[in-house]
Amino acid sequence: MYPLNLTNAALGGFALANDEAEHKALSDMGYEPAFVAQEADPNEDDGNGHTVASVRAQLDAAGIAYDKRYGLARLLTLLPK
Repeated sequence: MYPLNLTNAALGGFALANDEAEHKALSDMGYEPAFVAQEADPNEDDGNGHTVASVRAQLDAAGIAYDKRYGLARLLTLLPK
């Protein structure tokens, strides 16, 4: 998908996003096509009985905030020890 050409009609400019971070930054400045975040698959399983959905439930119960785009590996790092 990257590199991706973007345009900003209001400024009459062009930009090139080389990765997701640049795409998001340029989208925040009004360039299109806008970045659309993909949400993590709630059924992703690490083989140890953890799924995105089950870890999210544990984080919610503990009152820990997280980004819905986080995958299983990142969510597991947020669990209290």
